[in-house]
Amino acid sequence: MSRIDLKKNIAVTGAFRIIILVLSFCISWLSARYLGVEGKGRLSYLMTVGGFIWTVLGMGLNHSYPYLIRKNPEKRGDLFAWTLLQFFVETLVFLVAGLVFIEFWSKALSFDFSPLYMALFVGYLTFTKAFMQMQAFYIGVDKILEGSISQLINTASCLLLLSAGFFLLPSGDRLGYYLGFTVIGLAVGLAYLSFGHKEHISVSKIDYSFIKYSYGFGFRAFISMFLISLLLRADIVIVKRLLDYEQVGIYSIAAHVVDMLQIASNLVGSLLLAKLSDTAEETEKWLLMKKMLMVFFLFLVVGNLAFILLGKSVLGIFFGIDFVPSYAVYLWLIPASFGLSFGSLFNNYLNSKGFPVATIVIAGLALLLNIGLNYMLIPLWGVNGAAFATSVAYLLWFVIIVAYEQKVSSGKLLPHLIPKREDWRELYLSALELVAARSKR
Repeated sequence: MSRIDLKKNIAVTGAFRIIILVLSFCISWLSARYLGVEGKGRLSYLMTVGGFIWTVLGMGLNHSYPYLIRKNPEKRGDLFAWTLLQFFVETLVFLVAGLVFIEFWSKALSFDFSPLYMALFVGYLTFTKAFMQMQAFYIGVDKILEGSISQLINTASCLLLLSAGFFLLPSGDRLGYYLGFTVIGLAVGLAYLSFGHKEHISVSKIDYSFIKYSYGFGFRAFISMFLISLLLRADIVIVKRLLDYEQVGIYSIAAHVVDMLQIASNLVGSLLLAKLSDTAEETEKWLLMKKMLMVFFLFLVVGNLAFILLGKSVLGIFFGIDFVPSYAVYLWLIPASFGLSFGSLFNNYLNSKGFPVATIVIAGLALLLNIGLNYMLIPLWGVNGAAFATSVAYLLWFVIIVAYEQKVSSGKLLPHLIPKREDWRELYLSALELVAARSKR
């Protein structure tokens, strides 16, 4: 397969991500206005539980797609066909199981499901899982533009439908409407990716021995990513358990700001996994990671300063007075934004080395700390305690990853990773060159 041009891929996706970030903010704003604090809390809880479930269903396979495709390019058709086959079978099976055992699932998931909610929830699970797998597939085959377009289509579709609902459906089951809009947006994005891959695909010719190998290979990735998913979202579930949906709604807005800042590191992290999997020289990997850390440090500093200065006004004007308490929560989450972005980048670096067991152990330690601190601090400080616990856990996750790699590399990592004055100067000059090149266009 052709060598990956990381700079080009980041430039392409970066341009799309700016637009998607703006659209995502509009969705968050409209959904908060549309659903209210309690409704936003119910939505955040349901989406969080759904995220846990589809992560388990994926068994880590989508996280290993870029690695598997770069190492086994002749098998990419099998992965594509398997994704579609899984999607159709799972949608049918889970829909039947959900509706038949709806009372059981309502008790097990602590959510009052109606038949409509269950059908929409199943759609959210299976469409999200398939969409994420397709996104990872397109990264593996280096079709970054098409993957970015699909994300834009998904986000724009959700925003258009939500906007229509905001004005045309001002009353009734607003949460049900919103879930429906979400599923339709995912369906449109998935359809674009499914029909956009021109290679001939045959479900009947799937190499199931390779699929079995992929699951065995991806199991470590699954455990690691599932623990990371719990690390990122356990706080929402614990806040709901110890407090109420209104507090979940307040906390979720602050957490969403962190998620929006982390979109960039998620993007670069997934691209890095494919790029680093192609890179054999360890020193080259470290230097690449240093550049990424420097860029994201500056990005996060600017983003957090902007929210510190403008956040309270933005929350009051766009989301309403009921969501202003989210500002104080976010201040406690600022360290989490750094820990999450840096930790995600370095976790992808470890994954590029074959998904070592250390990723599981490190994520597990951070998760245990996060859960323990949440149960200790939420009764004392409410949602601010949850934010503080999350910040500590995310920072620890990043620090332990770096400490582990420093030990494995016999002390060679940090000298290559810590930026020097000339590194900052080089970054500054590169930025000037980029601005000059764009101004000439």
